[in-house]
Amino acid sequence: MLHSCASGNDCMLLMQTIARRSIPLWLSLVVLVAAGASPVRADRLVTDMAGRTVKVPDRIAHVATIGPVPVLNSFVFAMGEAATIANNLPPNLGGPRWRFQYVFAPQIAKQPVIQTGDGPSIEGVAQLAPDVVLTMDRPTIDLVERARTPAIYLAWREPDDVKTAMRLLGALYDKPDVAETYCRYFDDSLAKVSARTDALSAADRPRVLYANLKRLTQPHRIAEWWIAKAGGKSVTDDGRTSEAFNFSIEQVLLWDPEVIIVSGADEIADAYADARLAGVSAIKKRRVYAVPMGAHVWGNRTAEQPLTVLWAAKNFHPELFKDVSLTEEVRSFYAKFFKAGLSDNDIDVILEGRAGAR
Repeated sequence: MLHSCASGNDCMLLMQTIARRSIPLWLSLVVLVAAGASPVRADRLVTDMAGRTVKVPDRIAHVATIGPVPVLNSFVFAMGEAATIANNLPPNLGGPRWRFQYVFAPQIAKQPVIQTGDGPSIEGVAQLAPDVVLTMDRPTIDLVERARTPAIYLAWREPDDVKTAMRLLGALYDKPDVAETYCRYFDDSLAKVSARTDALSAADRPRVLYANLKRLTQPHRIAEWWIAKAGGKSVTDDGRTSEAFNFSIEQVLLWDPEVIIVSGADEIADAYADARLAGVSAIKKRRVYAVPMGAHVWGNRTAEQPLTVLWAAKNFHPELFKDVSLTEEVRSFYAKFFKAGLSDNDIDVILEGRAGAR
């Protein structure tokens, strides 16, 4: 059986043992090569977004994502570490809607499912034995620790939390330069949009409704942020602190949004066909758009958020942003951060919200 040594002193002791036992020279060389080629698993400490100090391996080769898996995966994609994801999407996230998850991380299609509608499988986590679990769910941490697996908690309450999360992953993967590059891109992208929209008067900012019109709900509070950043005025922004916002058709008529954003391309025709909405400005002016979808729906929480602001700004204010090519911006982003070369058709599918169609 080959032996390994953790230090120079250990290797010296190993040599002395070899000499005492009269091991042939050729075998002693094999032992030493094996010893030098067997790195010892070193641990280090990382502080997560719950303020917990977590001991993790020196090198992260396999991660499991539990909770809002597509969001968590988008962070890992943005670090250029898609290949480290060791689990598949939960069963309820199957189908073509999530096709780009498999474009960015094709190996996950053959990986085990460790999360169902009932939550994570501790047995599944133990069998998978990832180097670390990434989660946005505090109860999951306690469950995962039963499998003796370190868990990193990520949070996303405010828009800037995405940069904190990326810096945490930069520390986890020992790639702080990549995290800082992303954070600069985030800030620079918003600054470029603001340079054109900050001078707009209130009257020049269109009234915008981002919603699921079938359910009459706006379930993602972060939309209030990106709509405003893009030079619009969200009609559901009443200072709410809760995620979900429910409303009625009568309320839509009172708001009279000038732009309506739906969550999939198949919902555009439904909006135009709804006789109840016929008098709404967005319907009359044919300004109903499907939010793009890549790794995740751009209108929700995702590492793709800077693209959301640019896309929205170009649709709200086409004249102000007529020189901006969304196709090239998208191509550049995914190549730079996700390490993915997308075809023109891929980009069209993303920008037209066809990936989000059900």
